Amino acid sequence: MRIMIIISVIFLMCLSSGCSDSDTGTTPVTIPATPSGLAVITVGLPSLTLSWDASNNATSYTLYRSESVSGNFAQVYSGASTGFVDTDLIYGTTYYYQINAVNSAGESANSAAVSGTTDTPAGFTVTGSPSGYVDYTFFYLNEVSGKPHYQSDPVGLNIIVFSSGDQAGLWCINDQIEGMNLYYHPTVSDYPPQTGWLTVVGDNGTSILLTPFSDD
Repeated sequence: MRIMIIISVIFLMCLSSGCSDSDTGTTPVTIPATPSGLAVITVGLPSLTLSWDASNNATSYTLYRSESVSGNFAQVYSGASTGFVDTDLIYGTTYYYQINAVNSAGESANSAAVSGTTDTPAGFTVTGSPSGYVDYTFFYLNEVSGKPHYQSDPVGLNIIVFSSGDQAGLWCINDQIEGMNLYYHPTVSDYPPQTGWLTVVGDNGTSILLTPFSDD
């Protein structure tokens, strides 16, 4: 009888105080809020630096990038920092970013997309050719067939994509005085790549370096 009375008292106390099996005295972990303040704060050649505000209870953040605001966003960063430098991008190209916050309870919704555009090179400094013949500074001149055309200083060499000939559709360093292509790169992109240029005449395995610079 005494045992029954004690059990009844405990039961009534639990009813009045809201006892439950899940009451551990700790606050449950909740999914963090979507981070605010996502922004591109520095534009480089060819890179973009992003930052965002910390989200309460977040243990890490996941950053996504796309070349279209409505396109497929791919993960480019995951970590605890509230900033990231996205490198090896294409010159003069707009990129879109979204971010979410993560903890043990899950991940937040993605933020609204923000955009940034990498710098367009004002020119390239070329180094590394065996004879030094093309080791000049090249400045933007105009566009030819939708591709930027760079001319050396002193004048005489061009970085250009030709529409005809043996290197049609390839980035070439052309001697406009002698009328021949000295170096070419086997892939066309929006702007000249930085390395991997091969000589058309002489040593077919030579690579040279193009270092871009801006007007800043």
